[in-house]
Amino acid sequence: MTSINISRDSEDFSINSSYPSAESFPRVYTKQENPSILTNGDKTTDKEHPISLAHTFSNTSNFTTMTNLSKITSLKQTISHHIVSIRDAVNDDNEQTYKEESNVENLLKAKFELGDATRLSSYILEYPSSINDDAIEDSCVNSNAETSNKDGSNLGKKRKEASQKTLLSRMNILEKVFPSTYDSGTTDLPPDGGYGWVSTFCTFLAMFSTWGCNSGFGVFLAFYLNNNTFKGATEYDYCLIAGLTICLGPLLSPIGMITMKIIGIKLTMWIGIMMLLAGFLMSSYSTRLWELYLTQGALVGASYSFIAIPATTVIPGWFLKKRAVAMGISMIGTGAGGVTYSLAANKMIQDNNGTRQCLRVFCITCVVACAISAILIKPYHKEHPIGFRSKSKIKNEFKVMFDLNVIRRPVVWLVTVWFTFALFAYNLMIFTLSSYVVARGMSQHDGSTITAIVNGCQAIGRPIMGLVGDRVGRINITVVLTLCLTIFFFAFWIPAHTFLQLIFLAICLGSCIGVANVMSTVLIADVVAPEEFLTAWAFVNYFSSPFFLVCEVIAQALKIKKPVSNPYIHTQIFAGLCIFVALCLVCCLRSLSVNNKLKDRQTETLKSLDNLHKDLSSKISEQEYDILEKRKVKYVLLLGGGIKKFFIRMFYPMKV
Repeated sequence: MTSINISRDSEDFSINSSYPSAESFPRVYTKQENPSILTNGDKTTDKEHPISLAHTFSNTSNFTTMTNLSKITSLKQTISHHIVSIRDAVNDDNEQTYKEESNVENLLKAKFELGDATRLSSYILEYPSSINDDAIEDSCVNSNAETSNKDGSNLGKKRKEASQKTLLSRMNILEKVFPSTYDSGTTDLPPDGGYGWVSTFCTFLAMFSTWGCNSGFGVFLAFYLNNNTFKGATEYDYCLIAGLTICLGPLLSPIGMITMKIIGIKLTMWIGIMMLLAGFLMSSYSTRLWELYLTQGALVGASYSFIAIPATTVIPGWFLKKRAVAMGISMIGTGAGGVTYSLAANKMIQDNNGTRQCLRVFCITCVVACAISAILIKPYHKEHPIGFRSKSKIKNEFKVMFDLNVIRRPVVWLVTVWFTFALFAYNLMIFTLSSYVVARGMSQHDGSTITAIVNGCQAIGRPIMGLVGDRVGRINITVVLTLCLTIFFFAFWIPAHTFLQLIFLAICLGSCIGVANVMSTVLIADVVAPEEFLTAWAFVNYFSSPFFLVCEVIAQALKIKKPVSNPYIHTQIFAGLCIFVALCLVCCLRSLSVNNKLKDRQTETLKSLDNLHKDLSSKISEQEYDILEKRKVKYVLLLGGGIKKFFIRMFYPMKV
């Protein structure tokens, strides 16, 4: 510590410190020595008297510097303390998450997929016929007196129904999705391999020849817009045809799912294959515009619901721990198909100066690939189609799929609107990019090349999204990728005008543009109970699909008709705004998800502390007790109402 000695007689300071000496400062003279310099007082001395103000200035400056340094040090320590506290809190929450996922049942909930939901729904609907009267009677004896002894009557219909519900409620989600027989008493879990890899390849082929083929439609659209192919057709007609394929696919997905449960997976896929065959083949002979609407638009689009949806339900039955890898392989099909079909379509259209030959080749390749998939694909658990005889069961399937009570859940609306905006921006980009390249003065071959690069990067990016999402959290990776897309749309797509810039743009966009397609089902599983998954999934699909019908129409309507360097500038801005709205919505969804998870953990923490206070003899270490107390304080700080805490939860860096 610096010691300061003050001598009033000499009006001087002697400072014992390591700071610079007074000689290093400029001398200050009296008015007699330098009349231009005024002293602090009103009077001046007659004698030449050098004043040692340098010492005073030095001491004051050093004292101020020390004070500032101490404030900075204190601020650094405070910031460091807060960072360490936040890090410890996040690590504690993530450790709890990893511990929860180590449980098989929680692992299933974390990786819940469409195939799991179909088996769960079928088991719940078929459950009353799968248990015997002895099990029901035992349940009645062990159930509440309100149910079993209300009127003292014999076992009746109402008691049976109540007992069935009681037994069903006692079973965990694992037993419902992978049911076991009463004789063995063991749950039949997926083998995570074996013939499942063949079924994964079959799903890859189905995605390759449906949505992968559809990703190359931008090449057809560019040709239709630049050539007077059909008499009397406008650019909006061709855009509506493109919209039909992406509209009917999700719109008819619930119908395809119900059909699969009535007649089985293979027959449903064969119905879709016949529709795909008719659509491509008849479109190659179309001479009028309405024929193209019905064939390449309606038939081809509807076929995707009956081919791709049943195929994707097979993988969850074969895999649980390796599910992310298997689903990632199947998702490669969309990107790989986009690369293959877009380049092939461009080559055949240029060589034949038309689309007829290309459509026939697509008909053969897509139908053959889907037929191989339908023949070889095999579910792990034996199917039990309900058939057409039981009208009540068919009616129940429609009730499950179109239960409007799901509309009352705000979080379902949040996921639905996010999916709509995100996929809207995706379709605007994927169908406009080829035309945009041509409008920038490049060839149609360059346009198809850029589209192929986007689809190729999707083939790499989509499986990585799933794997990284399992590692760091599905909502977390969705937020990050949607933020990246917002930057790419505004900062990269709008100024890109050379072929090299467009290649870089295609790589950036393709690596993360499929986030809505990949994450939609897993986000639904994260925000609703497993029993409500099918209803919420169906609602997301049939609500959002009508908007996709007019997606490309809006893109062309926003196109500047006058000759300008970038006629698609308004379309690009609109697409960027759509993805920005999707970013805001998924951030709100993250805040709600963090809130729900922390509330559950707060309840568990308070329950554990309450039990400790009641049972003083319980053995628990002081460290464990401190952890519970810290969690209690943490949850109080994070939970609660108000905008501030809403945004704190939005950016709280835990796995969710």
